[in-house]
Amino acid sequence: MIDRFLEFDDTSIPTITLVNMLAKIFEERVSEISNNDFLNQKASRFILFTLGINDGISQNDIVRATHLKGSTISVALARLEKEGYVKRLNDTYDQRQIRVYLTEQGEKLNRERNELISDMQKKAFKGLTIKEEKNAAFVLATMIKNLTEEE
Repeated sequence: MIDRFLEFDDTSIPTITLVNMLAKIFEERVSEISNNDFLNQKASRFILFTLGINDGISQNDIVRATHLKGSTISVALARLEKEGYVKRLNDTYDQRQIRVYLTEQGEKLNRERNELISDMQKKAFKGLTIKEEKNAAFVLATMIKNLTEEE
C-alpha cells in the first residue's frame, strides 16, 4: 500500500504525513526485528534513550524530554524497574525528588536499542549523502522545535 501511495508525485503528500508514515513504518520494523518486549514499546525506547543521554534525571524531566504523558512514563518505568532495567532513588539534596537511573542490565538493553536504531537509520538513509542526512536531521529537529515551543 505504501509503495503504491508513494508512486504518485511525492510533492503532493504533505510533509507531516510523510513524517507520520515514517514513524509508523519504523515502529513496525522495530517490532519485526526486535526480540525484546521492552524495545517494542515506544515509551520504553524513549526512556532508555533519554536516560542514556542524561542518566539520573527526574521522572518529570523524562516526561518533558519524551513528550509522553506522565501516566505513560509511570507505567513504563514501573515495568522497566520491575525487570531490573532502571532504578529509582531519592535525590540526595531534595528527598521529594526521585531520580531515575539505568542499571547495568538497562545499559545493556540501551546498547541493543542503539544498535537497532543505528541499523534502521542506515537502512532509512541508504542512497542519500551525508549532507542530505544532516539536512533531514536539521529539518526534522526544526519541525519538532516549532511544534513544541510555547506560543
